[in-house]
Amino acid sequence: ADVQVIALADRGPGYDTSYGDWQTTKLFRVTQGMTADGANAIADWGERNMGDPQTLIDFVTYTKANYPADHYALIFWGHGWNWHPGYVMADDTDGDTLDYEEQKAALPSLGFIDVVGYDGCNMASIEILNLWHGHATAITGSQEYVGWEGLQYELALAQMQSNPNMTADQVAVAFSQSATADKTWAALAVDSRFDTVLTAF
Repeated sequence: ADVQVIALADRGPGYDTSYGDWQTTKLFRVTQGMTADGANAIADWGERNMGDPQTLIDFVTYTKANYPADHYALIFWGHGWNWHPGYVMADDTDGDTLDYEEQKAALPSLGFIDVVGYDGCNMASIEILNLWHGHATAITGSQEYVGWEGLQYELALAQMQSNPNMTADQVAVAFSQSATADKTWAALAVDSRFDTVLTAF
């Protein structure tokens, strides 16, 4: 009751026909044991471009309005390559990506996010940390390539369910430690503690 998981998932035609072969962008309130079929979606947003910063803004705004919480974690799940344009969170249907400058432009509309995670390759770079500096408390991500498994959500969520009062640091560490197959995953502070790192860099 104290931990809500809301997911915005987009599927393109031809890649996967499971779960009723839905091909639009659906919003799910994730519960244990559910399947990701259309009947379990709480909303269908039609075809949305996941490389458009407005989709990110709409998702965070909707979630905060409809599932208010004391703390928020936002996890991006898709391709990554830190600041390089044309790779991060690629949307194949629309031929678009959520590039660094687009994420930066969206930040004022998102409000504060306690934990930001990137379940994608090469996202724990100084540029991405600096992007969220002052807009979040901690980031979880990998410096290297991320395997198919990536974050093990069920492990981190189990910890959050047993202790809904986990700090942002603890949540970021829980997600980082769940990714046992990827050895460069880390939890990194991007609040005022980041100042020392940035100055040294």
